[in-house]
Amino acid sequence: MSAARTVTVHTLDHGPITITCPDWCIGHEGPPQYRVDLSHFGPDRPLTLPTRRGPAIHLVTALEVRPYVDDSFLRLPFVGVHIGGDWYPTGLAGLEAMADALTAQADALRDQARELAVILAGGRP
Repeated sequence: MSAARTVTVHTLDHGPITITCPDWCIGHEGPPQYRVDLSHFGPDRPLTLPTRRGPAIHLVTALEVRPYVDDSFLRLPFVGVHIGGDWYPTGLAGLEAMADALTAQADALRDQARELAVILAGGRP
């Protein structure tokens, strides 16, 4: 078992702070100005869809934790989900709800594919 990995971050309000990084942490978003801004980030995990022009990213997810914020939800590891230009901190229930919604949307795409198949075969939808 290896020793815990630590990093020292310089803050404006608390000076240098040494913190232990989770195993999945690959870095921190720039030097935080204040201790509350400190976050641990995991690697981005892009979710792509195949298109005629190659894979297109439609969602990006990443593990994160913000150990010094007031919001207790963000002090435990969560998954940030990047949708439409913004990040949404998401827990277990939220991830399950998003997966359910994506499954329903996949079913809707399949319905549309079947409709298109009928049209291309010369039928009516």
